[in-house]
Amino acid sequence: MQELRNQINGFYLANTTLLAAIFFSIILMFTVQFKVEALQDEISKTETDIVAYRDKIQLLEVEWVYLTRPERLRTLASHYLQDNGYALASQIKGEDKLEQYYLTNYQKVEEQSVASNEINKSISF
Repeated sequence: MQELRNQINGFYLANTTLLAAIFFSIILMFTVQFKVEALQDEISKTETDIVAYRDKIQLLEVEWVYLTRPERLRTLASHYLQDNGYALASQIKGEDKLEQYYLTNYQKVEEQSVASNEINKSISF
């Protein structure tokens, strides 16, 4: 009789342990599921924020291009920079003058680099 009682107690203990493990795994599964859903919501919110920031950056770049047009700056400079000692309206160059200035300087730098390369080659021999 004692042996039967031990078998029944062992059976109940095994079943109780199994049920506790199943219950624990269900709770763990729901916890992980809710955390995953929260992270997915956070990812989608972050992606939305990224898109919004990219749109803002693009808008700011367009505004910057508009605000820094040479003809607009020339007009503003002639209106607001009259003999203030900092800058003159005549100091603001047009696009054609800037291109000419940078091309001339680029050619000078390129000639200097070619000349220094030739000097280095002749010295190394």
